[in-house]
Amino acid sequence: MIRLKKTLNRVACLCATALIASCGEMFQQEWPEEFDPDKLLDVTGLGIDEGRLFVLCVGEEYKLNPQVGDMSLDELQEKDQEIVLSRFHASTEKGDEVVRVRQTDIMAVSVGKDIISFTNSKGSWSTRLSVSVLPSWVRQSLAGWRYETIVYANVTVNDEMPSNDCVFGAFCDDELRGRGVTRTVKGVTYVVFRIGSNNAYGEIIRFEGLDTTSGLPITFDETITFDGGTHGTLSDLYELKGKK
Repeated sequence: MIRLKKTLNRVACLCATALIASCGEMFQQEWPEEFDPDKLLDVTGLGIDEGRLFVLCVGEEYKLNPQVGDMSLDELQEKDQEIVLSRFHASTEKGDEVVRVRQTDIMAVSVGKDIISFTNSKGSWSTRLSVSVLPSWVRQSLAGWRYETIVYANVTVNDEMPSNDCVFGAFCDDELRGRGVTRTVKGVTYVVFRIGSNNAYGEIIRFEGLDTTSGLPITFDETITFDGGTHGTLSDLYELKGKK
């Protein structure tokens, strides 16, 4: 009886040893290549100039086509694209307030500035993209109008001549009626507005601007009544005093 127990114990030890050895082999084996985290494809760049300010207007959308090694995302097979995107992460400092980002899809929500941070799952690559969102009127097409009022203006912002990064528009209510164009003639720098309307007289025209570098709006107290005429001359410019 004692000999039988010793034999059974010996068999049990041998089985346990064999099991541990086989488990050790299982734990030490490498991942299959298609599932090895170290061999999966990862984003290595955004596919755009990451050092410049990225500019959109409200309502515009942009789809990134990131770099994956020597290829771009859209050059990969669909299954590889899915793997790459599952390992690609994006977030903004201001949530969805200024821009909404969903992996490679960027949408401009409201005027302002934000920073988008990107990284891959391994943490071997990361970058930040500065984004400025401008009002939609900056790129809006102007309609054709029956009548026109012209304003030759001396525009100042906080009592100083505005930089080239400032843009200006003329509006009736919230409708863009004209853009300001900066010109210099015989040493005189001025902004000319060609303002349109389908009514010959009576509409109130207001002005607004934007510093595209800082993202700050520029407001004006001055307004004109649309009359089909000309306001200001090169020797006597109409004063438009803006404030940030």
